[in-house]
Amino acid sequence: MSNSVLNQGLAPQFVAAETLRTLVPMLQPLNKIVTTDFSSYVAEKGQVVHTRYADAFSASTYDRATGFVPADAVSNDVAVTLADHNYVATAFTDTEVATISLDMLRRVFIAPMANATVKSLFDGVLAETTAANYAKYVTSNKVGFNRVQIANLATAMTKANLPFADRALLLSPDAFGQLLQDASVAQYLSIGDTSVIRDGKVGRLHGIDIYEYNGFDAAPAGEHLNGIASCQQGHVIVTRVPAAPTTGGGEQVTVSDPDSGFAFSLRSWYDWTKGLSNLSASWIIGQSVGNPNAAIRVVITDL
Repeated sequence: MSNSVLNQGLAPQFVAAETLRTLVPMLQPLNKIVTTDFSSYVAEKGQVVHTRYADAFSASTYDRATGFVPADAVSNDVAVTLADHNYVATAFTDTEVATISLDMLRRVFIAPMANATVKSLFDGVLAETTAANYAKYVTSNKVGFNRVQIANLATAMTKANLPFADRALLLSPDAFGQLLQDASVAQYLSIGDTSVIRDGKVGRLHGIDIYEYNGFDAAPAGEHLNGIASCQQGHVIVTRVPAAPTTGGGEQVTVSDPDSGFAFSLRSWYDWTKGLSNLSASWIIGQSVGNPNAAIRVVITDL
């Protein structure tokens, strides 16, 4: 059997397909909570991407004497600096490359690499979800976190003038698990769906899509953050891909998730000095507070 066949599991065009299969289900909660500007455009660390959000308007009463008096259109600039060039890398010895299969590569290496890639995106969002950045919150203790708290959260979102469409809530496993134990959530006659007990999926409560994420250890220390509710307007995250090397051998391809648009560079090259076949995923990232009134923190005091 030729080396080209033995080594095809390391070729970027094969690895890319397996990476996407891992990334697609993992990125869905992020896209529901955060405004994302994922792009396959090439950029470099330090560049700045701008977006804006408008202040609220108030209605006026028409007076013939003064006519229609326009109000100032005030918008707020959100500047997102592409501050970090992140990567995940691994290497294989000649013996490993000669014996590894594509299925083993996917099961053993691609899944954890993809998980690390997506986790870095979530980590940036959670780290900036502080009380200083987002003043609005709902609070509870662990035992008291139930469907009623979701109703209270829906009320808080309405009072914050957040749109009814696309409301979403990202919860820690502890908070999500507590919600699953609420009898009014688990009972079929209450929610009209057996997936809570069968599949551990809450789905939609009080107009809010609910997702679980196991990574809240990246949240601010001491603030007991166990959830973020938003309509994608509270946070902004931007990613770009680094430029491809022009010398040195190897190959670089851009991998794009067709659903989220998230893209990264996948590089494969051989190091003759060390005798290693290298594989790396890299992307350039920046995140920022968007509209500070458009995200509500879920604080559970004893978690």
